[in-house]
Amino acid sequence: MNQAPNPWHVSFSYARALQNTCLKTWGGRAENVNAAQTTLLTRAKANSLAQLGKYTGEGESEEAKEGMFVKGYTY
Repeated sequence: MNQAPNPWHVSFSYARALQNTCLKTWGGRAENVNAAQTTLLTRAKANSLAQLGKYTGEGESEEAKEGMFVKGYTY
């Protein structure tokens, strides 16, 4: 979204992108806390790059590459 020059700042809610992989990694199990925290840091860095228009997806885990689209999903 931010790769092309815009007359305004384009933003996006990255909450779901931050949470999804972390929650799957954690799975409610105490032994997965460190792995989930590492995943959160990785996602936060990726989201920061995306906000700057510099995200490439290089080095992402296969799980992080999975789409989160759910047909018919409503909030």
